[in-house]
Amino acid sequence: MTELLRVDLTHGRLDREAVDPGIDRAFIGGRGLGAKLLYDENPPGIDPFDPENRLIIMTGPYTGTGGAYSGFFNVTTKSPLTGTILSSHSAGHWGARLRRTGIDGIVLRGRASTPQYLELSEEGVRLHEADLLRGSDVYETTAQLQERHPDANIFTIGPAGERLVRFAAIMNEKHRAAGRGGAGAVMGSKHLKAIVVHGGRSVSAADPEALRLKFHEATELSRDRMKALGEYGTPMVVGFTGTLGTIPTRNFQDGAFADYELISGEALRGEHFSRHVACFRCPTHCGKEFRATNGYAVTTEGPEYETLALFGSNCGNANVDAIIMANDWCNRLGLDTITTANVVAFTLELAEKDVIGAREAEGLTLAWGNHPAIVELTRRIGYREGWARLLGEGTKRVAEILGPSAQRLIAHVKGLEMPAYDPRGAKGVALGYATSTRGACHLRASLHAYELFAKTMDRTTFEGKAAAVKQLQDNHAVVDSVVICKFAARNIYKNDFGLLAELLNAAAARAYTADELALAGERIYNLEVLFNRREGFGRADDTLPEKCFADPIQTGPSAGQYVPRDQFEHALSEYYALRGWDESGMPTSETLERLGLAS
Repeated sequence: MTELLRVDLTHGRLDREAVDPGIDRAFIGGRGLGAKLLYDENPPGIDPFDPENRLIIMTGPYTGTGGAYSGFFNVTTKSPLTGTILSSHSAGHWGARLRRTGIDGIVLRGRASTPQYLELSEEGVRLHEADLLRGSDVYETTAQLQERHPDANIFTIGPAGERLVRFAAIMNEKHRAAGRGGAGAVMGSKHLKAIVVHGGRSVSAADPEALRLKFHEATELSRDRMKALGEYGTPMVVGFTGTLGTIPTRNFQDGAFADYELISGEALRGEHFSRHVACFRCPTHCGKEFRATNGYAVTTEGPEYETLALFGSNCGNANVDAIIMANDWCNRLGLDTITTANVVAFTLELAEKDVIGAREAEGLTLAWGNHPAIVELTRRIGYREGWARLLGEGTKRVAEILGPSAQRLIAHVKGLEMPAYDPRGAKGVALGYATSTRGACHLRASLHAYELFAKTMDRTTFEGKAAAVKQLQDNHAVVDSVVICKFAARNIYKNDFGLLAELLNAAAARAYTADELALAGERIYNLEVLFNRREGFGRADDTLPEKCFADPIQTGPSAGQYVPRDQFEHALSEYYALRGWDESGMPTSETLERLGLAS
């Protein structure tokens, strides 16, 4: 049975509540249960910074168990960047420690009158004054709270969250992020600085012996199927996208970057490598700590692939030391690296096209590859300093203020900036971005793994992609609700509902079949769509930036590739039909009845 802690920050109330078993089963946990709670409790049309916007932190029934890759948890809210439903997951050890307090999820509402932090332990829960932590960065806050609460794990915002940067992240263990969409800004709007957990009780499982055996099986399989990921981490992906010409370059003006090898996994694995890092119960250790050695003195966890490509090629920048430094600023200030790097690249193109000038640059030379300016602009965004205060609104809002010449340059879906796979060179990725419920996202339907990595799908066509996108979106909704690492779900468990059911049933004794899990994934995805439709999003928002339709990739192996609008619209209609939606993108009454979502 899922146990929630409900926190009313306005009145300082702390209450525990058990989730109805029927809802538990229908929505699993994690992302699914978070979506259900948000849909039921958020008033329609509410501003994301309104105190009544819920901020929901949910583990899943698999989190913290003895199974492999069980360190993940999920954060759900209404996004201040997009206005859509937002769910963002993180790993490390914080989620497992939360479950060890006897609490499975936290539902936050209200706004404290003064800065607070929340403490959870086996002994109980408390709110503490946090005025002395006001303005402290993520590293400083973590250190101060660990001094007060030895052996605790810390989940905190930095200055970006306090200043309501619309893409502020919530960080745990200093370097792990619930990154996309601005959950950190929602936490900042509630005057909540941190959540401290130090539970020590064991997390019960229905069949701990089965989970132990599956852990050892996963460990053996990972040595073969995830060997390169364990050695290089996600920076290895630069080799795929760089070779194929699908690596975003100069704010998605191109998909080929001549110097991609200088920011590759091999380049980082050399003189920059410090140590491997693993999440809870992870046998792969794909996290990496790197050091900057040439003009930037810092050692930090990351950068991951998205950060490398977006602060690298997308900014015309081949200086890997500067990328490590920009990544560290994002971690320290509590910023989503994907949106931040996109905002920086957008700013560089604004300067290139003379949309902005010296007044906005405020002493910086805004030019492709000028890495000192890239790093400094990142810092200014996090602190909302000077003209960069505007950049903290995200590219969509900035472009609306600057006008049509700026709007032509943006690269987002539903207000969420695009990840580091150029959709012009991978049509399944394009459809996945367009139909993602949180905006442009490679983790809602990981078609890049099949079109660009395994090459088992023809990346140049929309044929067959509608069905593939739907199936993976439903699958990933389950993965994010269980909650388990997506790398493991794909490489160890083959995104197979039957294998996921075995893990979930061993953890929670719910006796799911593969078909029941598939239906649950479909139910969760449709509920997220219903939330967005209620907030005013429709077919016109399930689209791509104008760049993708009008401007082909210029050079490299994918030169000439773009997204034909007629083919895209046909694939979108096919996708809607497969989902049981009408042409506007609204689930039909028959679909809602089948999924148990009819009101």
